[in-house]
Amino acid sequence: MAYITTESVKEMRNQLKELFPLKQGWKFSVTREHYSSVRCCILQAPVELRQDASKEYESVNHFWLDSHYKDFPAIQEVLKKVASVLNQNNYNNSDLMTDYHDVGHYITLKVGDWDKPFTIKA
Repeated sequence: MAYITTESVKEMRNQLKELFPLKQGWKFSVTREHYSSVRCCILQAPVELRQDASKEYESVNHFWLDSHYKDFPAIQEVLKKVASVLNQNNYNNSDLMTDYHDVGHYITLKVGDWDKPFTIKA
């Protein structure tokens, strides 16, 4: 059964702060949801991270970073680094053929959020 501790989420938050410092214009919201999921919203960055800049926020499917962001290599690089931090100590022993589902924890990744739009800060 998927489960993540508050300490693990705190460690992820601290690693993201080290990789992407606030001094350089980065701002994240990293929280735990329902004891089984880590939710990360990139609220502010020094570069554009949305594929469609007219939207205030976008959900990111971390499984499709290679295919959906291949035309945006700078965005792809940042999102891959964030996803790798969120996937630390995670596992996926799922087997779709036998309908067996076993993961360490789930990940929700967004650029901006519905109530806090993404902003660019140089």
